[in-house]
Amino acid sequence: MSCEPGGRTGPEGRTGQMLRPLARRLSTTAAALTAVAGVWTATAPGAAAAPGDCPANKFCAWENSSYTGRLIIANAGESNPNVGSYFNDKLTSYWNRTGNYITLYFDSNYRGCMITIPPGGSSAAIPTQFNDKMTSFRVGTC
Repeated sequence: MSCEPGGRTGPEGRTGQMLRPLARRLSTTAAALTAVAGVWTATAPGAAAAPGDCPANKFCAWENSSYTGRLIIANAGESNPNVGSYFNDKLTSYWNRTGNYITLYFDSNYRGCMITIPPGGSSAAIPTQFNDKMTSFRVGTC
């Protein structure tokens, strides 16, 4: 029985012939897995860098910790007497990229002063007593 092209049996015999294609496939698979692992490593920090979604001169609030989930963006100087069902009682992290103090309120129409955020202030996880409690916010302090 011949294992090599042209009818010759090589010194490795049949086993060597079968292992070479397998070794090539394993090598190709290993290279592909290494490439994929490299992509995962490169994209993982990017996924955690969601604060980059908040433009300069804006106030941003996220639904989840570490600046993830739903996002609302307000212009510098903008107040909101009721964030509505989209974001009511959902704030968990924030970044104030404005030059203004921003105050968060428990209730609509700026009632129930919760916390005042200084210019540049941020939190990846607002303190537990304020988590998922904001209904309105405005420029200024309590």
